Amino acid sequence: MPAPRPARVCLVTTEILGPHRTGGIATVLGALAGLLVAEGHAVTVLCLNGARAMDGPFSDWVTHYRRRGIALVPLPEAGPAFPPPGGVWRLGTLGRRQRALSWLAARAFDLIHFNDWGGDATLCGQARALGLAFPHTRLVLGLHGASDWSMAGNDTPLADLSRLVQIDLERAAPSLMDAVWSPSRYMIQRLADQGVTLPTAGVHMMPVLMPDPGQPRPPEADRIPVHEVVVFGRLEARKGLAWVLDGLDSLAARPPDNRPTRVTFLGRAGVLAGEPADRVIRRRAAGWPWESLTLDRLPRAEALDHLRQPGRLALIAGAEDNSPLTLHECLALRVPVLARAGGGVAETVAEADRSRVLVPPEADAAALADRLAALIGTAPPPARPQVSQHEAHAVWRAWHAALLGSMPPPRSTPGDPGLPVRVLVAPADRPDTAWKAALASAPPHHAAWLLTDADRPDPDAQDRLAALLAQTGADLLAPGWREGPENRLVLCLDGQPISAQAVNLVAGPGLMLGPRAVAVATRNWAPESGLWGLVAVAVGAGLTHRAAPVVALSRDRPWIDPASALARAPAAWAALDGGRSTPLVAGLLAGLVARQTGGYRLDRDVGASPAARAEDRARRRARALWRSWAWRVTRPLRNRARRRAGLTPEPDEPPPLTEPGAAAEVLWGVLRSRSWSLMAAARLALRSTRPCIQWLRKPLGPTRRDRVPSRPSTQQTSGARNHGHDTDG
Repeated sequence: MPAPRPARVCLVTTEILGPHRTGGIATVLGALAGLLVAEGHAVTVLCLNGARAMDGPFSDWVTHYRRRGIALVPLPEAGPAFPPPGGVWRLGTLGRRQRALSWLAARAFDLIHFNDWGGDATLCGQARALGLAFPHTRLVLGLHGASDWSMAGNDTPLADLSRLVQIDLERAAPSLMDAVWSPSRYMIQRLADQGVTLPTAGVHMMPVLMPDPGQPRPPEADRIPVHEVVVFGRLEARKGLAWVLDGLDSLAARPPDNRPTRVTFLGRAGVLAGEPADRVIRRRAAGWPWESLTLDRLPRAEALDHLRQPGRLALIAGAEDNSPLTLHECLALRVPVLARAGGGVAETVAEADRSRVLVPPEADAAALADRLAALIGTAPPPARPQVSQHEAHAVWRAWHAALLGSMPPPRSTPGDPGLPVRVLVAPADRPDTAWKAALASAPPHHAAWLLTDADRPDPDAQDRLAALLAQTGADLLAPGWREGPENRLVLCLDGQPISAQAVNLVAGPGLMLGPRAVAVATRNWAPESGLWGLVAVAVGAGLTHRAAPVVALSRDRPWIDPASALARAPAAWAALDGGRSTPLVAGLLAGLVARQTGGYRLDRDVGASPAARAEDRARRRARALWRSWAWRVTRPLRNRARRRAGLTPEPDEPPPLTEPGAAAEVLWGVLRSRSWSLMAAARLALRSTRPCIQWLRKPLGPTRRDRVPSRPSTQQTSGARNHGHDTDG
């Protein structure tokens, strides 16, 4: 096969090995970057999280990758070149998709790799489908595991609206790509079961790439009996940690000959039942008759070196894993392994070895203990991979050569003005009623452009939108707009997003209707439902709704739907959904209620679980420590270090702490930090002198607090009865 021509390739990711210590996406993309450079391509890695690194300054990793021939670039923050996001796009990290689109569209890449998690490919795919950007670029999407898959595995609630919008973006992306690849059939089937539209060419099955894990274990190590179990992978619910702990509890009751001498938990610590995983492990390990060790901060090389030592058995326990990199590493290093056969795990192991090294996904903790007891003291041979890394590299090289050897299909660019357009300008205070009346008198075979007298259209916006409407054959076209003194950018979403049941992300000022949409709106649209409801009526009538990631106008005030639309439009969108997304919408409602009521207080008042009460205590303590004088005094020192690392300053107020485990992570980070240790002597001195200070300040004679009431008031007894459990012991 002739050598492929050198190409400009960009990997768009939230994590890459180096700035990110471990992780499947980080490791696979690190290997992919190395393979592309070896093929002679110019490789750029766009880091969507900006200049952040787990270990050391980000600039050191830029230098490290430059020496390998790879450009490591942080996504720029909002500024003159990248207007800040507006509307819902201000929530969470949603605004980075707009900046990524602007940054990528300004550069001439031949091939761009995206990940499914985060939905960062969707706006780029929309722009390319409309002929607005990337005319000569191939867009590729890898299926590593989207947000809803990760949340389901970790029992994580849908705590905010931004995560629901992110799920919409993730599900819209595959159909907009030139190619989609997956390391397992399991993930492809999961998307199909959700009704996600996949490319007409199908999804390519591709083996997992990984950087060289080092020398495999020598054959003589195979004769050494297993005496240590290494729980390998992220320590969280999705990776089967609860199942492992229950299995180890059962194993502890077995005879000594069937028990290991040590169990090591090797992986980044996450959250289990709202509590830091390492804390749960320590508590559960207190009753085990063997040594327990948690290694949750080792870099990849050191972790693999620990794993490859003789006498160790790797345990990989995820029930719904895609194609876990931990398993690939064990197979490459010839480490004996026992893995749970859920998801795409079985596809990773050679068929002849599957019955020997795989545990059925429905197996309970006792069955896991039985398998471990049978392996302790024996020397099981290592399993073989279904595809070797040598074969995987050959497959990827051939696939990239095919992608780069064929140009993207020609896509027309907006040029023909298309249909005649009637501009309908309505008063900004009540535009919907005026638009409804104007649509009724619109001439036939005309498009309608809906504006208010507060909108300032761009000079060529009408012609561009009319051309896009004709080019795509859409019935409704929703462009973006700039609003407010900061010119914040607001964009819309295509089709029938789940988030439309909670917020208007489908239309705003500048909406253009084709002739069929004008007719449907004239007959069926209730203006009280706003443009939000108009799009629902049109989609329900079978019309095509497209969003254009292009700015059409500016306005001084943010666009706000009428209050009546909040009552009407969500119900219209829910009726279109047919109940398919009810679990997600119900989860969002529960998360918003929990946030509004101050962190699951409603659940706690009716008898929450111990884990929920522990989460609430951790949240209160984390906020108190964050606002303490010792943490505030040392904040300038931390901010100086953060600036050197290219990070934003630490805020004065603590983060929301609404995600399960977030409070515990903040609490643990404060207590183990150098800042807290630095102030230990000062805190101890203040604690010692505080009673003396309080005694000196105490006035002579009895105070109100010193007096003991002869009879408690009704209000006091009622308050103690209803709220006494809110206090910490």
